[in-house]
Amino acid sequence: MEEMSPLTIASPDSRMEYLTRFLFSAPPWYLSLVAAILPGILLDLLDRLDILSGHLLPYSWAGTLLLAVPAAAATFLTGPLVRVCGGKTTLNRSALLALVCMIFQLAAVVVGLFMPVDAIFLFLAAFSLGLIAGIRLIVLVATADHRPSRMLLPALIQTIAGLLTVVVYPTPGFISVTIVAAVVTVAASLLLIFLITFPLERMLHFHIFGFLNAFLAHLDNGSPGMDDWFRRMGEQVSVPQATLVIRRAGKPGIVMTVPNLHPGPVGDAGGGTLPHVLHESFEGEVLVPHGCATHDFNPVAAGEISRVVETVRRSLKGLTPRPGAGQSTRIAQGSVSLLAQRFEDTLLVVGTRAPESTEDLDPSMALILMAEARGRFRHLVFIEAHNSMTEVSGGIDYGTTIATEYLDGLRQVVTSQAGVPVAPFRAGVSHVPVPFGRKQGFGELGIQALVIESGGQETAYVLLDGNNIIKGAREVFRNAALELVGDAEIMTTDTHVVNTITGNNPIGLEVPPAEIVPYIRRAVEEARADLAPAEAGGATACCRGITVFGSHRIAQIAAAITSILTFLAPLGIALIFFTLLLSFLTWVIVT
Repeated sequence: MEEMSPLTIASPDSRMEYLTRFLFSAPPWYLSLVAAILPGILLDLLDRLDILSGHLLPYSWAGTLLLAVPAAAATFLTGPLVRVCGGKTTLNRSALLALVCMIFQLAAVVVGLFMPVDAIFLFLAAFSLGLIAGIRLIVLVATADHRPSRMLLPALIQTIAGLLTVVVYPTPGFISVTIVAAVVTVAASLLLIFLITFPLERMLHFHIFGFLNAFLAHLDNGSPGMDDWFRRMGEQVSVPQATLVIRRAGKPGIVMTVPNLHPGPVGDAGGGTLPHVLHESFEGEVLVPHGCATHDFNPVAAGEISRVVETVRRSLKGLTPRPGAGQSTRIAQGSVSLLAQRFEDTLLVVGTRAPESTEDLDPSMALILMAEARGRFRHLVFIEAHNSMTEVSGGIDYGTTIATEYLDGLRQVVTSQAGVPVAPFRAGVSHVPVPFGRKQGFGELGIQALVIESGGQETAYVLLDGNNIIKGAREVFRNAALELVGDAEIMTTDTHVVNTITGNNPIGLEVPPAEIVPYIRRAVEEARADLAPAEAGGATACCRGITVFGSHRIAQIAAAITSILTFLAPLGIALIFFTLLLSFLTWVIVT
């Protein structure tokens, strides 16, 4: 097997999905809470045992009062305050945020302990206590409620709790420095929030923090709020939908329908459930492989999928299947390999570039390829196999070298298949569940297989419900199928329900391909056992008025976010130093 390469990021179109690598699940709250209160208590114990080598805390239990108590208060009070103010957060996130802010305080306290002037300890402790107010405001705006005015009180709770503990040991200048630091950092945070949100809102009507709020709510409880944000920036398009229907006497029918829409962007949001919804909307076994579509053609809401379903239903009315099918052929053109099979006036083609990267084809390619086939065939069911992931890349545009290889290859396929004689054929289908879930790269549909037997030749079309296959695994799966049939291709639905916490989750990444092979074999074996005389017919329809993200909108948003991130870090550091300077001047004046 060819070595499986690590995944990289290649183009602006894919940056938005790849930004999800920065997301992670907050640990259980009690772990964060323990980690947040232990350092302060430990400092006090070390101080009492004289282990700090002469570096003494300025008053008894200073570590507990300045670090542990505020962190504990923030852990348990942030959530209720956020909810009172109209936002949503979890105890796990509240505890993690309290821990992170305590770490900022701890760093300042430890530095202060080892400074030659005792008063520096109190200054740094006061400064850090005020600093965390601004940090908390940005985090809460991003995760709980995008309106800063509502998150101001929850943002201040850890600072306020720290100030209340100082009442036990009144210290000149401490409260003044903390208040100045808090005011300046909150003002700086408001400025940063404005600088982050204004460009995107003005250019694209996209509020990044509002979107993050909705995304986290979607992860927490499946909230559909993301769809509302997508719809605000979407535009309507019309896309072709090609379908192959196979009917068998005395057995359930088979439908292979190819939407030229992208089943993303993440989780169940947008069009992520497109393959599953189509599968559940028709009788018999329904296979929904990937067509020509990039992230620009993500439906903005799950409700858009119903338009696709109705369009397919209309296209199948009056369809008259015919009994003839030809033998499959495979044609290579440059890096592209095409597996094709004729069903009277309908041509089924599966394209792949494996072991090279096999990624999204631009939506325009669907119409171009259909136009090329129309001279010889009434319907073209073209599948982009989406079965070799070497990088998180953008779409393949018409006119590029790769797109031309697809086009030239299809021309050869059309010419060769037009002369292939048709004969009675048999078809079999299977649907095999797998013991792997979304975190392992598999959607709810598991593995499906369609086997066509014509003229003594058996061809297997194996469909995995996932977002691509890691490089090299497609060959492992295909070789397993080839032990049973004459030719085969491995495809994926490209469903993005498997992409939530990470944008990179192809099949074979989390589960070794060898563990998946038995289910591939089982799917092909069961489809062969299900073979029965069949008739087939094609249908092509235009899905009109589908609201999608819009042309190059993902690239624009990703580019804007990338630009913002480049200046965010240096600007944040500059504001921290500015706050430090003002706080120090306040300390000098007051003390």
